[in-house]
Amino acid sequence: MTNAKRVWRKCRKVIFLLRIALAALFLAAFLYAYAGIGLAENEVMNTVMKWQISAQAVGFGFKSASVAVFLVSAFLVGRAFCSFLCPMGTLQEFLWRLSVRLGIAQKKYIRPMNIRGAAALLAAAGILLSLPMLFIIPDPISNFGRGISSVLHMARGDLSTVGFVSAALFVVIAVFSLFRGRRFCDWCPVGAVLGFAANCAPFGMKLDDRRCVSCGMCEQSCPVNCVDAARKKIDRDRCVLCMGCAASCPGDFINFGVFPVAAENIPGRRNFIKYAAAFIIGAGYFGGRNLSELADNAAESETPPAASDDIYGVILPPGAVSAAHYYSRCIGCQACVSSCPVGIIKSLGIRPQIVYEENYCQYSCTECGKSCPTGAIRPLSAEDKRRTRIAVSELILPRCVVVTKRQACGACAEVCPTRALRMVAYESSASGLTIPVFEEEFCIGCGACFCVCPAEPRAFVMNSVPIHTLTPGIRPTTDVDEEAPSVRPMTKDSDFPFPF
Repeated sequence: MTNAKRVWRKCRKVIFLLRIALAALFLAAFLYAYAGIGLAENEVMNTVMKWQISAQAVGFGFKSASVAVFLVSAFLVGRAFCSFLCPMGTLQEFLWRLSVRLGIAQKKYIRPMNIRGAAALLAAAGILLSLPMLFIIPDPISNFGRGISSVLHMARGDLSTVGFVSAALFVVIAVFSLFRGRRFCDWCPVGAVLGFAANCAPFGMKLDDRRCVSCGMCEQSCPVNCVDAARKKIDRDRCVLCMGCAASCPGDFINFGVFPVAAENIPGRRNFIKYAAAFIIGAGYFGGRNLSELADNAAESETPPAASDDIYGVILPPGAVSAAHYYSRCIGCQACVSSCPVGIIKSLGIRPQIVYEENYCQYSCTECGKSCPTGAIRPLSAEDKRRTRIAVSELILPRCVVVTKRQACGACAEVCPTRALRMVAYESSASGLTIPVFEEEFCIGCGACFCVCPAEPRAFVMNSVPIHTLTPGIRPTTDVDEEAPSVRPMTKDSDFPFPF
């Protein structure tokens, strides 16, 4: 072996190790973002989610920078995104490499499934037709987010039935990857579409079949099982550019190189339908949101949302706009659940919703909108957030402790950030008791009154609204009003300000 070949062989191993390190860094960033609630974790979540190609395709289509960048890169060099940015793929690969060390992993070529493009077809149809379940089921970041979030909730003893199913599915994928590598990637819609582009790429991993001796080292080092040493072939549409084959090759037979334009590389008539179908599916998957958005905007301009549009009857995060907007874009990735600083966004089903039990929506908090990668929760400015009605409170006076126990309270008026609640004299001024008066016009549905109410059952009920609208803001003070309330953010460890 010449000195030049020795240097190049070391360079290939260095490139492989750098790729591993980069993939590990992004995976660690995802795990860190999902593991805790805090400003630092939220900033990481906001950053990594912007480059998740499936979420961006569902939310923004070709308008997304990540979609454009990685689609172009796929047509040039192959599936670079899958190499280090996809947390689901990286997790599977690392588990497989761990099992290789333990001697339990399968290390041989696996033929691709004939129907692997079906997931991409379903996802594209789901985006085009606004049928979210079709793109949620095979989506990589959705499965990763739900899986990690559900496993963490399970560890804390707080898990719903849907969460248990998500955690179980995630564990099955993880265990399966120990033996078979990145099998989820075979039916991932992102991988299928980028794989079609990779088939056309002029650059990629190239095996020199004239000099290759079929030793099998490359086949054993491939986490996708797409290298067939016996036939001296690499499935270009499945290759994720991990560089494992090049780093393990004892000779100089596998390299990243240029594919010459030859007659055998040009699709014939028999493959024309296959390539045409792949192109249409890819266009539907990456551009479907842009088409459906035009239809949605036209429909919304003609028919404004009515009360009947609130078909789910749940309270949605601020910025969700309406049930139609939210449920047609949400992939259930749980980013908003992890980013909520007070833990009121919960995943009782596949898609999260707000639950007012232990806390309420903070007056100026906009974290959920920042973290949402699909635009299902639109980012709001702090000013708009303070005026956006996400629900409406209903005061049931016969339950109030002032009425039932003749005890002074006023907790609801004290915490109401918009002064939608004010206290007036009850029965007679001689009793010294005051009772709340509710002005719905100024209510933003934050749930503060509901959370602090000491009555059993509570004197407040939180009702969902069909569409999020802007309220006038804080109710102007009058001569009988006290100073503006001081809103104290509550945490799970906060003591109730008025013990009874």
